[in-house]
Amino acid sequence: MKIVYAAGCISEASYARLYGGSGTAPAFQAQKYNRLFAEGLAEHTQVDVVSYPSAEEAILGSGVISPPDETAGKVRYHYIPTYRSVLRRWLHYFLGSFSRCMKLLDGDSVVMIDCWNQMAGLGALLASKIKGCRCVGIITDLPEFLGDGATEALSKYLIRHCTDYVVLTELMNNRVNKKRKPYVVLEGHADITMASREPSLAKKSKKRICMYAGSIHRIYGVERLVEGFRQAAIPNAELHIYGTGDYQQELEEIAARDPSIFYGGLLLPSQVVEKEMEATLLVNPRPSDEEFVKYSFPSKTMEYMSTGTPVLTTALPCLPEEYLPHLYFFREETPQGMAQALRQVLSLTDEELFQKGCQARQFVLRERNNVVQAAKVLEMLEGKGKS
Repeated sequence: MKIVYAAGCISEASYARLYGGSGTAPAFQAQKYNRLFAEGLAEHTQVDVVSYPSAEEAILGSGVISPPDETAGKVRYHYIPTYRSVLRRWLHYFLGSFSRCMKLLDGDSVVMIDCWNQMAGLGALLASKIKGCRCVGIITDLPEFLGDGATEALSKYLIRHCTDYVVLTELMNNRVNKKRKPYVVLEGHADITMASREPSLAKKSKKRICMYAGSIHRIYGVERLVEGFRQAAIPNAELHIYGTGDYQQELEEIAARDPSIFYGGLLLPSQVVEKEMEATLLVNPRPSDEEFVKYSFPSKTMEYMSTGTPVLTTALPCLPEEYLPHLYFFREETPQGMAQALRQVLSLTDEELFQKGCQARQFVLRERNNVVQAAKVLEMLEGKGKS
């Protein structure tokens, strides 16, 4: 079996080269998710990624980004140029994905598409139909939560015409898979290469650093986290936040006044992991009562746990039971409740916190690494999945 994977991801080295000096890190969550998935699959079978670099004004001075095809590890990348003109970009994503997939597909091939890369996905889907190949749709959010109009319609079209699915939760499958096609639930995947990066108390910051990395939109609870941390007033502790979103300007103003709050802007994924390993506690304040959290699984949970730094999170309904012993929880999602949880967790010794983090790391790297998770997709394709 050969996998042709159409998604918006490029190799880690190319990503760092393109965006490392630009001050931007576009689509970094989707980039990392798809790259790790492709690398996990490549440990089992041949994988060709048909992709493109994300468009950013900071690096589109020439009007086009066209990196050469490359092989990174066991994954072969076939790149479609990205143009400044949106119309030209979409047309090339569709035609480029279609033509490359047509060349790569044979009778033993399976197409996998990220359903939120609509034009590249559409080209790959068309190629799979012509070649008579199965097309697996990777669905990491519901279409209605990510856009409207043509964007939502195209995503729904892709989902409807896929033959198999990879979804984050059973609830998501119930929403999108009305015809009960074969599917597998993968809440995410931890980077197996993190096994070689041993956490150490000696590497921790002398100050107790609580850290959040990701989208800093108010809807994700970041504002309440900041208010709660300030109320907690924990000696020798700081809250460090990395990312962008609609809370950024207010956060910058708070950080300028309050030395216990640090805003570090947007970092490359590899830089974020370094900061996470140096931190004392990683936090995720995502509200558990929002409708969208039933159908999604925050990728930062896997990344957080793989670093060996303990995690304090809200009790999200998407969390499988086997995760619960390895996490600390906000029991109340108000600033006051967050302050109480932060004081309680940070009253533990460094050794106790480190042990908790290492247990979580062992769990995700053993049972949820990207190679193990990828194998579940291949089992589905061999007829052993759910339907």
